[in-house]
Amino acid sequence: MDVIKNRYKREAVEVHCPQCKRSQIIYLPDEKMPDCPVCRKKMIIKEVLTEGKY
Repeated sequence: MDVIKNRYKREAVEVHCPQCKRSQIIYLPDEKMPDCPVCRKKMIIKEVLTEGKY
């Protein structure tokens, strides 16, 4: 039962590179904050993606 509860704690977030504007979607806390594959800068959170947005 704990496995099912922990699965729903994941949050989908869109991260982007402040320098080259490349973006991707990751799941926190399952994944670490990535480095940009193009310019190697640390990516930052742009938006938390939730269902049912207007």
